[in-house]
Amino acid sequence: MTFFEDFQKLKQKSAHLGLRGFKNTGCEYNDYLYFSKNCYMCVHGDYFEHCMYCIQGKKCKYCGDCSVCDLCELCYECVNCHECYNGVWLQDCRRVSDSMFCYDCIGCSNCFGCAGLRQQQHTLFNKKLSEEEYEKGVVEWKAKGMDAIFAEFEKIKESVPHQHMMNYRIEDSTGDHLQNAQRCVECFDADGVQDCGYVYFHYNVYGERTVDTWDVTSNVDLNQCYQCIQVGKGYNCSFCYYCEVTRDCDYCFQVFNSKNCFGCVSVNHGEYMILNEKYSPEDYEKKKAEIIEEMKASGEWGKWPILEGERFDAG
Repeated sequence: MTFFEDFQKLKQKSAHLGLRGFKNTGCEYNDYLYFSKNCYMCVHGDYFEHCMYCIQGKKCKYCGDCSVCDLCELCYECVNCHECYNGVWLQDCRRVSDSMFCYDCIGCSNCFGCAGLRQQQHTLFNKKLSEEEYEKGVVEWKAKGMDAIFAEFEKIKESVPHQHMMNYRIEDSTGDHLQNAQRCVECFDADGVQDCGYVYFHYNVYGERTVDTWDVTSNVDLNQCYQCIQVGKGYNCSFCYYCEVTRDCDYCFQVFNSKNCFGCVSVNHGEYMILNEKYSPEDYEKKKAEIIEEMKASGEWGKWPILEGERFDAG
């Protein structure tokens, strides 16, 4: 029996969490939600309050149907927005308030159907108006209905130059929707990454930085990690899925507060374990080296633990 077969057998007989989260209050139908309260059907969020149908973000309040938004309040149907207030149908906006149907606007307020604006207010479809004219125009356009608004909004979007990357405070990096990044390759929706490659959706809740990490998704605060999914505070880990506070772990699933684990499932506060079996430090290193050689011979080493004909099943 190969290592992958042993690992799959262990996974099938181990208890799995139905919903994943930590320190939430009044959040019964959410997944991967942390430090949040009174939320409904939200996924991949930190410090959400009174939100529903939101995915990927942090520190949002009273928001609905938003995706990849940070520090937003009273927003609806917003995507990739930062520090926005009372916004509807905003995309790639930063510090925008009391506005609707805006794209790539920064530091604006009371804008409707606008694109590519900076530090503007009382603007209707990119036309500057007085406060009275603006309010009257918004009422008139709302009466025309959503189809008319979206048709005009698309014309405005097509009439302004588009940035090829929506990045902020980056240095020697490639990708899109990057913030606070240095020397990164093809990273997306990531904040606080350094010397990384192929990172997708990285949290930055407390100013953490992920460094020297490649091929990971939905993680926070990693150092020297490779091929990890939904790992928080990991050091020198590879091929791990949904693990928290782990160090020197490989091929682990649902392992927490542990170090020196190989092929473990549903372990908390573990150390020097292989396939959930405890070893001495010396025997652990010896057994791990033997398994790695066998995996190299069978072609399993460096791959996700998926058997032929199977789909990847994290749960």
